[in-house]
Amino acid sequence: MIFTYKNISYTGTLLALLFYSSGLLAQPQRAYERGLEAVYSGNITQALDIWYSAYTQPGGIDSRIGFEFIRVVTEDQRRSYYEDATQMYKRALSDGAGPDSRVAIRQEIERMRPVIGEGIYRQWLEWWEQRNGILSVDMRGYWIQLDPTPAKPANERLIEHWERIAEARRQFTRNNHTTYGTDDRGLIYVRYGEPDRTRRGILTLQSMNVRNWLERQMNEPVDTDMEERTLSDPDLRDREFANRILDAMYAYHQYPEFEVWFYENITENQQEPVIFMFGTDVRSDEFSLQTSLEDFIPERAFNPERTRSEDDLRFTRAGITPALMLQLLYYEQLAQADTFFERRLNDLRSRILEQDQDAFRGLDLSFRSESQQIVNLRAGQVPREKSTYEGAIPQVPLRVYQYRFLNDNLDPVLFTYVESSAQEAFLIDYHRNRGRFINGSDLVEGNNTPENNGFYELIHSVLAYDESWNITQIYEDTPRLNTNRAPDHQASESFFRLPHTKRSNQSASVELMNYDPDSRPLLETPFPPALRGWNKLQFRQPQPLRSHPDTLEVADLVLGYFKEGYSTEPFTFVVANNQIVPYGETLMLHFEVYNLRRMYNGFTQFELTYRIFPVDDDGNVLTEQTEFILTLNFTNEETVVIEDLEIETADLGPGLYQLVVYISDLESEQSKERGIRFEVVD
Repeated sequence: MIFTYKNISYTGTLLALLFYSSGLLAQPQRAYERGLEAVYSGNITQALDIWYSAYTQPGGIDSRIGFEFIRVVTEDQRRSYYEDATQMYKRALSDGAGPDSRVAIRQEIERMRPVIGEGIYRQWLEWWEQRNGILSVDMRGYWIQLDPTPAKPANERLIEHWERIAEARRQFTRNNHTTYGTDDRGLIYVRYGEPDRTRRGILTLQSMNVRNWLERQMNEPVDTDMEERTLSDPDLRDREFANRILDAMYAYHQYPEFEVWFYENITENQQEPVIFMFGTDVRSDEFSLQTSLEDFIPERAFNPERTRSEDDLRFTRAGITPALMLQLLYYEQLAQADTFFERRLNDLRSRILEQDQDAFRGLDLSFRSESQQIVNLRAGQVPREKSTYEGAIPQVPLRVYQYRFLNDNLDPVLFTYVESSAQEAFLIDYHRNRGRFINGSDLVEGNNTPENNGFYELIHSVLAYDESWNITQIYEDTPRLNTNRAPDHQASESFFRLPHTKRSNQSASVELMNYDPDSRPLLETPFPPALRGWNKLQFRQPQPLRSHPDTLEVADLVLGYFKEGYSTEPFTFVVANNQIVPYGETLMLHFEVYNLRRMYNGFTQFELTYRIFPVDDDGNVLTEQTEFILTLNFTNEETVVIEDLEIETADLGPGLYQLVVYISDLESEQSKERGIRFEVVD
């Protein structure tokens, strides 16, 4: 196992640009405009060099350069510049100087509005107007928290965001009403990427079939096995009346163009697709986002009585409006596109045919409102944005466990365990590139395994951030890659001993790399080409322990068990980070007590009582049913006591338990309580 620690200070790795700083920057024209001129002339590399050089100069920077740099790099998909684009973008948010930079930040807030949502957007605007420095911190923190590989200089999610903007500008050009200069499809594309399915076309009234269709809708029985039931108003069975309502449908129908996007897997366990509908707005005649299929029907078709014509009044008295008929027709045309439209069609038919005219008056409006609510509810249950690329590379199960301690100097430290299970990601890549399997488990083709070919590497990283989301430290480890898929096989584990002075933001990540030059990634993504599996967790440290010498303090409990030939650093037993203990094993409890007060004879004395309570299926601790209870007295020469305590649990059957430890300093009369939940499994 290789462990490294390093302070982090990212610098650009682009090109040697000294000749720009001494030559071009001496020209009176500013770097931002010179770079744009180079872009317009087709000299992309020159433009990037000019802008990068400007950001290496001391003093304030022009934020416009950082935003233009990442825009040009992603539009041209220059992968070798992704790291520099990420760092220049971050600097543009935090180090901009002058009115041009202030305007550029305001424009970037607008560009981020579709992915951040209205609440964050309003807060950022308020901070921008107040010139509050927390704005740049929050904007940088937003992207840092989305970074799938925080230990790498490039932020792939940020790059993907700008790549989507570039693609949206290329594809969705029906109008330029969005902040990206696109039609409304660009807003959704930037949030979620390419839809899983689309359906596009024109809603029509087929003249040869619509009359028969209309008569069928008004006279269709509810069930062929039952006595026929039709609409009760005799006017509706009149062919002339059918002609008049048909004429009204043609009057309100505008042959709208539509495009429907379906997203199937924005979230895990998603039951229904999220639907976005675009098309010809009946009010403005422009292509835009619609709230439901009913948006393609003019408002006056829902309220024909406003025209006060004789036909319109007859429609209203009969409980039928042109809008209701158009709803039936439109949903029928899209019934094959998705079950949402099919169910809505069947629901509308049932409501019309099963009720009398008084009951379904106003049905068109209520049905429209209901459809809008269903569509909005689905969209409201998914995140504001979602990466496409992250799902293209297998995610490695990742777990982080932390325990609070005081070190020899009584300074707070945090024991951090990072565990990952990269077997699945490895097997996917190994099988795709060079291997095949026997009986679903054995790797063949000689001895080409990760243990001896040197191509595969597993990297665990823990990053610490300051209040401004600057990376202060990176801790990295390269644990052994375990490729055994057996259920009882240990995960790959790393142990980090971190300083713990205050609560702060941290991230932990795992990366499975394949450096074989003959292998290839599955897809082209902004991720490093060698990446074959990944995961990232963002979290905040717990509150540190108190180290005041007059205050009794107790470390977090560490629970484990003996297993011959195995132990978990830095302990002598296997730490049950997942809080699962095998049935019949001797339970081990590591505890540490600090700042005990000395008695008159120089010794310290404290009392430890532990109780084990069962926990029911609902997670309730059954305190009246104590399984085990024991009180121990400790007398020591030191004010700090570190002990491993064996707890005999041979009679503790499989189930969920709560261990509560109560420690009392008999001299100072101070006390502390710690608890931990664990499960005994057979």
